[in-house]
Amino acid sequence: MTASPAPTLRFRLLVPRLALLAFAVALGLILQRVVAGRLEEIQALASEDVLRARAELAALLRIGGASLFGFVAATGLAIGASARRTRARAGLVLGAILIACSAAGGGLVWYMASVLLACRAR
Repeated sequence: MTASPAPTLRFRLLVPRLALLAFAVALGLILQRVVAGRLEEIQALASEDVLRARAELAALLRIGGASLFGFVAATGLAIGASARRTRARAGLVLGAILIACSAAGGGLVWYMASVLLACRAR
C-alpha cells in the first residue's frame, strides 16, 4: 500500500498550478481590454470609412479565431497524445473531437471574416 504524499509536498505541487491559473486569468483580462479598445477604434473608423473598418474587423476575427482555435486544437493533440501513451480510448476520442470542433470553429470564423470582407458599403 502506498502512502499519500505529505501535505507540504501536495502544497508544493499545487502552488505552480495555481500560479499558472492566475497568470492565465490575468492574461485573459488584459487581452480582453486590448480587444475592447481595438473594437472601439474600429467603431470610430466605421463612421468615416466603412470598408476599411470591415477590413480591420475581418483581420481581427482571423487573428483571434486562428489563435483561439489553434490553441484548442493543440490542447486536443496533447490530450490525444497523453491518452495514446496510457491507451485510454476516452482520451483519444476526446482529443479527436476537440481537434475536429476547433477546426470547424476556426473555419467558421475564417468564413465569417471572408463574408465581412465581401460585403459592400451602402
